[in-house]
Amino acid sequence: MMIYATLVLFSLFILFQLLYIFIPLFSGKGRSEGIKLLEEKEFSILIPAFNEEKTILNCLQGIVNLGYSNYEAIFINDGSSDQTMKVLYEYLDLKPIQRTPTQIGQHEPARGFYQSANFPRVFLLDKENGGKADALNAGIAYSKKSLIITLDADSILAPDALAAMNTSFEDEKVLAAGGMIQISQGFTGSHIKPKPVFNLPGIIRYQIIQYLTDFYLHKTTQEKLKSITVIAGAFGAFRRHALLEINGYRKTVGEDLDITLRIHKLIKTKYKKHKLIFVPQALCYTECPSSYKALFSQRFRWQRGFIDCLLHFRKSYFTNLGFPVSIYLLVDSLILGTLNAYPTILIPIILLFTKNYSMALFFLSFTFLLALFRSIMALLVAGRFGHVYSRKDLLKITLFVPFEILTYRLLGLVFVTFGTILYFKDKDVWNNVDRIGTNKQSYGEGIMLNRKEVG
Repeated sequence: MMIYATLVLFSLFILFQLLYIFIPLFSGKGRSEGIKLLEEKEFSILIPAFNEEKTILNCLQGIVNLGYSNYEAIFINDGSSDQTMKVLYEYLDLKPIQRTPTQIGQHEPARGFYQSANFPRVFLLDKENGGKADALNAGIAYSKKSLIITLDADSILAPDALAAMNTSFEDEKVLAAGGMIQISQGFTGSHIKPKPVFNLPGIIRYQIIQYLTDFYLHKTTQEKLKSITVIAGAFGAFRRHALLEINGYRKTVGEDLDITLRIHKLIKTKYKKHKLIFVPQALCYTECPSSYKALFSQRFRWQRGFIDCLLHFRKSYFTNLGFPVSIYLLVDSLILGTLNAYPTILIPIILLFTKNYSMALFFLSFTFLLALFRSIMALLVAGRFGHVYSRKDLLKITLFVPFEILTYRLLGLVFVTFGTILYFKDKDVWNNVDRIGTNKQSYGEGIMLNRKEVG
């Protein structure tokens, strides 16, 4: 019985991996597609910030260097206890102004609303601490533009990021869109002309490979199959009226997954011809965890957020969420991504103890080769969008990926196993990731992206 169950799970695993490999391979998209000179739509960029004194100016510099004019950027100081407010006050030269908020959801009261004298399109909302979802609700309430960008305080927008989003929202059926997240430590030079590098610690190399795979392969596939389950909180775009209709964000550690699923419910029940898309041409750079403690903290939080949303939407599968989203959420994310972690740990042991060596070797070998091929495809697709490594770095990647598959990638089993257990222990703990980035202050030249200065 155990063997048959293993074969079924393994067959499902192969099916999803082949979809993730071949759909992006034949999608035909590239860097030059999607960004056109069109009339600028209006964007409100919301940046919730709690204790982000080390990275907040990097984010600000990305904002002021945008090759775009029809936007407002609202930094939301969510009751920071460090110098975040002081840093912003000093570099923005803030002046208090009056703005009447729209009623939306629940959020802690505002202390003040300010406009920058140095950069008139940049604002600051200072409020009592309430968490990220709470801060985003407050930002939506004080925003004035018809399109909302959500951005993490350690994210740095590429100069043409809004132009790419602008092009995507020319399609009136697009209700929300996710951008492409890159690891900032994996680049050198400025964010205006970044150069990918791979001479990095293994823990960062592992995350670079994972992000390239998750975005260029997984997001592209899910868009084609109308099953995008998460628009990353680090960089996403929404029509403001949709966020107002669903009454903003729910308080949860998985706020980006939650808001994406609620948008799907809105599409299923009201906007049946609308859609969610992935915009790989819209780039932003984010600082990834550079220590195991920070990495585990982040991934445990992600898994707790997934379990919370999985239970919260338990009555919506296949009815209010639709078939594609439900299948990917329940089969790929839950059965293969979470529940399968437990038998994955036990099955090789069982096969070896029952002396079924040939089957154990087959499972391990086939899984290894499939993972290797998937990483190669991720690099190939990334190259279409200008993410091209030097020959020297490609050699390093070639040597690292097989090692990463047999070592770092197994951490995923730990993340989902203990993250799930921790959810049932305390589902509301946020687990902040310590930042080690350094703020830059040369506003006209672009942020320097490299592991010494940012990572």
